[in-house]
Amino acid sequence: MKAAELIKNIKHHNATSSSAMSTDIVDISCDSRKVGPGTLFVAIPGHNTDGHNYIKSAVDGGASLVIGEKENTDASIPYIKVENSREALAQVAKSFYMKDKSFPKLIGITGTNGKTTTTYMLKSIFEQAGYSCATFGTVSYIVNNEAHESANSTPDPLTFYKLLSKSKDEVAILEVSSHGIRQGRVHGLYFDHLVFTNLAHDHLDYHASMEDYFETKASLFQQLNSDGKAVIYTGQEWGKKLAERLKHEGKQVYTVDSSPSDDVIVEPEKGQLIHEDKRIYLSLQMPGVHNFHNATFAALTSYLAGIEWSSITETLALKLHVPGRFEEYKHPGGATIIVDYAHTADALENIFHTAAKEGARRIIHVFGFRGGRDRTKRKEMLHVSASTATRYILTGDDLYGEKPEAMEKELKDLHHTYGTASGKVIYDRTKAIKYAWDNAKPGDWIIISGKGHETYEQAYKYPVDSDIHCVEFLDRFSRNPQKKLIQS
Repeated sequence: MKAAELIKNIKHHNATSSSAMSTDIVDISCDSRKVGPGTLFVAIPGHNTDGHNYIKSAVDGGASLVIGEKENTDASIPYIKVENSREALAQVAKSFYMKDKSFPKLIGITGTNGKTTTTYMLKSIFEQAGYSCATFGTVSYIVNNEAHESANSTPDPLTFYKLLSKSKDEVAILEVSSHGIRQGRVHGLYFDHLVFTNLAHDHLDYHASMEDYFETKASLFQQLNSDGKAVIYTGQEWGKKLAERLKHEGKQVYTVDSSPSDDVIVEPEKGQLIHEDKRIYLSLQMPGVHNFHNATFAALTSYLAGIEWSSITETLALKLHVPGRFEEYKHPGGATIIVDYAHTADALENIFHTAAKEGARRIIHVFGFRGGRDRTKRKEMLHVSASTATRYILTGDDLYGEKPEAMEKELKDLHHTYGTASGKVIYDRTKAIKYAWDNAKPGDWIIISGKGHETYEQAYKYPVDSDIHCVEFLDRFSRNPQKKLIQS
């Protein structure tokens, strides 16, 4: 493909040579190590490294053309200067991989909590109705019913369009994170449906404020197709603000909450929705008001996409497995164990509320904090746990460059300053889970949060690589008393 075709939709581009536009491109990369002859190399400025520093390496690898934001002094090959390299990468990837290919029905889901569960519910509804469905999210990217490893909730443009170009699926559902929006991963992409689930305190290490976080999420809705539809949860002021703004702009907006003015009125205690004076009953296998809301987002979106209510309710009544989301296990002593990805105060409140409603005798909570992430939410999460759980155990999580000694010290400081006598710190995550396991009694709920489906970044005492595997490991040994665990 000629460079001129690839960059026709990129604003403010200037080429260093007249031959730039006629350059033949056979591949695109933003990683100089993956550059071969005929490759277009896009130099991306990042937090830790700057792709502009690797232009010479890309040229040595055979790059035929370079796109970047900075002035280039090496004129050995054509160079095109653009205003935003990330947005340029998204546009050229779209032009390169999707030439002469049609897009499936595209659904985007954004918000702090509930994206993955809503995605899986939507996928199930469409597939039960006879449609093939691709998903791109936190757990994995699934295309043509084949799973691919997920590097980010929202894939980079090269990964996304490369997979989408091979897809025969009729529907594609994309989890859209605030990082994905801000970093231009979905730039130039237009959606048939967009869902806003909620907004909670998170990622303030990346965003300057909650207002900035909200505005980033809200900007996605400018990427609705002309006849696209927005589904907005208005149980928070953020959702109300977004819905009012979009309505003022003339977009098709469908609100979800408990007010008579909402398009879908949610009544979780009755297990029903009210839409256009019609009562729709949802019988879910996943407990919790938050999951009832997730089901409502999925139900309304699929209905707006043309699926009958009867098909929707039948599907949602089936048992749905969402990896790392409210995974339930039975302790041999009569306790219930929940492994969940919850990593915000709001998400913890939802799980604790569900446990209490399901009759938990006591709640034992095991959790930690990601290194290199939003430190401002840690106190809030500990407060929720200490004020609700019967016992809490602060433990390790992925460090992302932080020193384990520093993290352990911070856990102890947080516990000392904001915690209670009902809590303790056990830095080794597997030993923390074992402590909760050993102290469980009939009717207790052990909630292990923060990791969900994810594997551990570091090694711990017991030979397991995730919270789920740790629970299964302990269960195997509890049912085989002749075997001995490694001594604590």
